Amino acid sequence: MKILLFCLTLLWNYDINTVLSLHAFHISKTDMVFKPAEKSVQITMHIFIDDLESALENQGSSKLFIGTEREKQEANNLVFNYLQNNFSIQLNGKKVNCEWVGKETTQDKQALWIYLEIKNIREVRNISVDNRVLTEVFADQKNIVQVNIPSKKQGYFLLSKNKTFDSATF
Repeated sequence: MKILLFCLTLLWNYDINTVLSLHAFHISKTDMVFKPAEKSVQITMHIFIDDLESALENQGSSKLFIGTEREKQEANNLVFNYLQNNFSIQLNGKKVNCEWVGKETTQDKQALWIYLEIKNIREVRNISVDNRVLTEVFADQKNIVQVNIPSKKQGYFLLSKNKTFDSATF
């Protein structure tokens, strides 16, 4: 009965699309792959759109309608600026800058694939990642980072609000 009342309250107070888009977990996944032939580290991030829009709105942005035909023109810049402030990498002991490659929505339109790249990387001896993405919005946010260095090592970092930083040596 309590669950039914809770659901009816949600439906009464919110439009149905908002209720259906809520998800019970807050997670992002980042894949980082060193491509020696291209001398780059290619980064792919998977982030839920509603969570990202919440973070951007908390910073003063208006609704961006990311991934729809109503998407605001400044959406890419705002998303990239947010990532620059909340996701940083050090390679071989030096802070590096990620370049924006692009973004696209997932097939179900619930999340984004965001593509970044670090150019002019000849080798990766060690990597440090500080991933605070969405941790200022959701106390239970988890950020998984997978690192793949061909012919060396593959590993994962599980980062959260209480542990935003990790590193590995190869």
